[in-house]
Amino acid sequence: VIDPGHGGNKPGAVSVRKRYEKDLNLSISLKLRDKLEDLGYNIIMTRDTDVDIDLYERARIANDIDADLFISIHGNSHTNSVHKGVQVLYCPATKSSIKEVDQYPFAKAMMDALLAGTGAVDKGIIQRPNLVVLRETKMPAVLVETGFISNPEEEQLLFTEEYQDIIVDSLIKGIENYLEMN
Repeated sequence: VIDPGHGGNKPGAVSVRKRYEKDLNLSISLKLRDKLEDLGYNIIMTRDTDVDIDLYERARIANDIDADLFISIHGNSHTNSVHKGVQVLYCPATKSSIKEVDQYPFAKAMMDALLAGTGAVDKGIIQRPNLVVLRETKMPAVLVETGFISNPEEEQLLFTEEYQDIIVDSLIKGIENYLEMN
């Protein structure tokens, strides 16, 4: 399941050039869907248009179809525009009543591939058990912060087709590396 963060009347962060995080998330997610489907993966999107989907509904979609993996795509933001880089968030299995396997290996596979593919700054693999889409999904789940839209240089890069393709290719490499291990 691919989950483009935010949407509809919940735009997420607003970039330094007044672009919406929800649009970045959807653009990257649709590219990821298309490339994964071309590789033979069965992909379900929590949204494929500019609509707001409830957080618990996002998790329910993945759980109801017994998805193998859940990937939520986001753009990061900070009040200090100097921050840049990628982050991968996850919920430790011990912090969720429904998690069935250790979540860290998936988060690490995704981060390693993102760092190798993009050359972005490593902002860490972060435990976030309070995030609904990570805590309430049964399968391995990550929330990928693709970069800081509050940083002028990174924001400009994130909204280019070329860099989005690099992110997508990196995410696919992370997925494949994880699936090979398990």
